[in-house]
Amino acid sequence: MDDITAKPAPASASLAAADAPAAAGAAELAKKTGISQVGESSHELRALHGLRFLAAFCILISHACGWLANFKDTNTVFDYGEFFTVYGMPLFFVLSGFVIHYNYSRLFSTMQTRWAIFEFLGARFARIYPLFIVFFLVGFAVDGVMQWYYEHQLNLLLVMTHYLTLTQSWVFIVLFGDRLLFDGPFGLSWSLSAEFFFYVTYVVLVLYIARMRSIAGLLVTAGAMSVLVLTAYGYAAGHHAAIDAFAVQYMNQIGGGEHSVYRWLFYYSPYGRVFEFILGCLTAQIYAISAAHPVSTREAYWGRVLLNASLVFLFGFALVFLFRPFGNTVAAYVSLLKQNFGCAVGLAVLIFCVSRYRSSTVASMLSTPLMVRLGDLSFSIYAVHTWTLRIFERPSMDFRYGVEWEAVLRIVLAIALTLILSTATFRLIEVPARAWVRKIVARRLLRSFGPREANMLAEGEAFSSDREIVIGTLFLAMIGALAVYQFLIVPYFTPYLR
Repeated sequence: MDDITAKPAPASASLAAADAPAAAGAAELAKKTGISQVGESSHELRALHGLRFLAAFCILISHACGWLANFKDTNTVFDYGEFFTVYGMPLFFVLSGFVIHYNYSRLFSTMQTRWAIFEFLGARFARIYPLFIVFFLVGFAVDGVMQWYYEHQLNLLLVMTHYLTLTQSWVFIVLFGDRLLFDGPFGLSWSLSAEFFFYVTYVVLVLYIARMRSIAGLLVTAGAMSVLVLTAYGYAAGHHAAIDAFAVQYMNQIGGGEHSVYRWLFYYSPYGRVFEFILGCLTAQIYAISAAHPVSTREAYWGRVLLNASLVFLFGFALVFLFRPFGNTVAAYVSLLKQNFGCAVGLAVLIFCVSRYRSSTVASMLSTPLMVRLGDLSFSIYAVHTWTLRIFERPSMDFRYGVEWEAVLRIVLAIALTLILSTATFRLIEVPARAWVRKIVARRLLRSFGPREANMLAEGEAFSSDREIVIGTLFLAMIGALAVYQFLIVPYFTPYLR
């Protein structure tokens, strides 16, 4: 869901001529602030476009199979759409960490704190908020949320407050006794809420990661974090019942499954997913250090081996999840890790390899013009598909041979319609709104802090350690406030939400 290249929307020559004064003003503003209206750029890393599209497509095809081929017989071929759920969100989150650090680490290393934070958060707001607010309003109207005003004012207030601040996945709140807070007007925006938490986390971690200049040290850090996360999640999988008991007693959990604290914590909440983002940041730092050296023949060979090994691991992990060849005990662990960090290491290796070894077959396939264009649409595909798939839904029915072709037709048409409408939302909403918001951010920066050059750190000047401590303290205070809200405040008003 993050920018990888910066390409302006196409426009006719006449429009370009008519807008010449505005264009000149925009160019002058960009010169003074260093902020382009069309977004960030990862320059030559074209393969990442293809990965963005694959992440969006995995989510699209898995939802299409689950929602449109909803036969009562659960042993149909369409259940194998679950195969793609293994990769969708983890790839988005690891790739997000990679792209964010690749694009913004230099900003925090060369600019004053206030400028860097304002530019970074402003750019991320411009990236995700315009399209989010459009589909939030669509959901608000389609799902009849405004009608809650008459009998469920508190529910409406919570939904409006948390959605508009993109914090709907940060807390576990049950509405109406059978749905969670983020199951509101635009349910899929839980991932945007998680992304927003990642951005706040990045402000705290960026300089610590950017200072790490040893590839060996980065590998040790990434490996140690991965082992700790996998161990902790494995322990949680073995104590599912204890987590449920705690949730019922202290977090007002009602029922289980999709509406349980267990599912929320390890899939929807940013606290269980932030490590995928951090792994992506560490991978980007490894790439940035490696990029200073040309790829030798020996390294290219071992790079291809590493790339192939990551693909084998990713494919094997999905097969183990689907077919459970090692029994129910292992399946319980794999089912939990599938929701979050299970594929993260393999995906991080894949991202590094296609970025570093661009002559590989996989990187070449991901870098084709078609994949680059589809990658541009990835955020729109994700946002649009929850509405386009609804058109083709039908009540669940028994599976019969012959009927599956009707389901296949609906899936194909739904995917085609999603791609068409995603192209429209990208051109008509994403690109213009992003440019407009970035212009506002640039003007505010210029008015508040002066031109970019005046806010750059002097050569050899280090980022203030005192400010790092302040930022870290504020972050911990935010986490503490969220804990107080979750455990001391939410229980008081939960009875009124049911």
